[in-house]
Amino acid sequence: MKRQEFLKSACTLGICSCAEIPFLSSADVFAKSGTPIPEGEDWKIGFMQRRFSKLIEAMNSEMDQTQKEKMLEAIGRACAVENKDRYLKFKNDPEGWLAKIEKEWAEKTEYDKEKNTIRIVGRKAESCFCPFVDKTKTPKEFCNCSVGNLKETYETILDKKVDVKIEESILYGGQQCRFLVTVIS
Repeated sequence: MKRQEFLKSACTLGICSCAEIPFLSSADVFAKSGTPIPEGEDWKIGFMQRRFSKLIEAMNSEMDQTQKEKMLEAIGRACAVENKDRYLKFKNDPEGWLAKIEKEWAEKTEYDKEKNTIRIVGRKAESCFCPFVDKTKTPKEFCNCSVGNLKETYETILDKKVDVKIEESILYGGQQCRFLVTVIS
């Protein structure tokens, strides 16, 4: 989705008062928000992260836990589908996929065939991988997006339904993200 389309749909949902955004300079937007323009930073990223945090906060106050988890998981699944070319070639080869992600971003992976579990431990990091996230503002519930992403990825690779549990995450105050994937069918 292009930025224009994203802002238009976000405004339709009432996420922000976007009608005036196309007419404002970056200085105007920051002046109206009371936030100084960070030097050397693209102001749009910070703007997007603050609005996204407000969306998650609104979901927390307006949706029950089940609805919210389903919505965030759907976002994560959509992200996985958009990037399926990265993992689709590993269908029925979870070991190959795990080796690839260990080279790229995971500190460690464990595949226990007897227990039908996969543990993924991300590398220690200061911030979340997702560009929507500012760890000082984004509510921890957003980690359910990663749950949906992992479900879509591993259900595709394994051709079986899976359950995903968050064991540790940066948004929950951890030093890294750690997930347990369990095959359920």
